[in-house]
Amino acid sequence: MTNQSLLPQNVLEIVHTAIAVSDLQHQIDFWQQVLGFTLEGKAEIGGSLPEDETGVPGIRSKIAMLSKGGQTIELYQPVAPQGRETYRPSPVDIGSWHLALKVTDLDELVQLSAAWGWRVRGKVAVVEEGPGPVGARLVYLHNTDGTILELVELPTAVRER
Repeated sequence: MTNQSLLPQNVLEIVHTAIAVSDLQHQIDFWQQVLGFTLEGKAEIGGSLPEDETGVPGIRSKIAMLSKGGQTIELYQPVAPQGRETYRPSPVDIGSWHLALKVTDLDELVQLSAAWGWRVRGKVAVVEEGPGPVGARLVYLHNTDGTILELVELPTAVRER
């Protein structure tokens, strides 16, 4: 039995968030040109390491590591084995997830993202009561790969702190 008081100490930090994509270069370009991430490197990986880690025989992927603000995103395009599916969850589906990004001009980013195939999932919403920052503007974007991004524009008073 593990001592419950020690468990939180075992997790030090988030290493990266990985997102499966259908077109790696297109997504690299979007994350760099629209979201301002820096490309740290690209590779193609396969063999025993990813097979052992994922439990998927014959797995092979093209990967790219991008960073911004101390966070790292791994974009990966599976190239083997065949028979992959695309998962397009609704935000209420168990197992769905999204990545929230703090932004300064939500409307401009929505417009720029549309040219890259990202669509508004609902509509822009405004936080009217806590626990979130009152006045913040929020919107979910999604693309054809099923990835969901939340853009969060804080009210001016909160941004200036």
